Amino acid sequence: MADLLLAYTFIALLRMPLQDNYWFWKVIGFAGLGVFQARWIVQWLYSEKHKESKVPSAFWWLSLCGAFLETSYFLRQQDSVGIAGYCISFVPYTRNLMLIYTKKRRDAEAAQRGFEPSPSQTPE
Repeated sequence: MADLLLAYTFIALLRMPLQDNYWFWKVIGFAGLGVFQARWIVQWLYSEKHKESKVPSAFWWLSLCGAFLETSYFLRQQDSVGIAGYCISFVPYTRNLMLIYTKKRRDAEAAQRGFEPSPSQTPE
């Protein structure tokens, strides 16, 4: 819910000078779509490099940024379906990033104590 409030506040600040700029909001919408779709290319190339299906943290960052841009666009367009669809997606994207960075911190602490993580536990 805090993410929605933050996004709405950001959009409200932009709303005054740019509300009626049609092309600005088209660029925001297409930029969000491009960033959001780029994550699939990143995931595919990363998996090909490792010869197994893997999801890098860049995938989740692109997901989060793309969802933010798309939510901004749908807020401007007052499209409740688009808003609902992208606002809900902030939760798993943020949670996956939290899990990734928690694991990296845990592995770094274990390495400092002299324990090396196994290859399957190596951070991405």
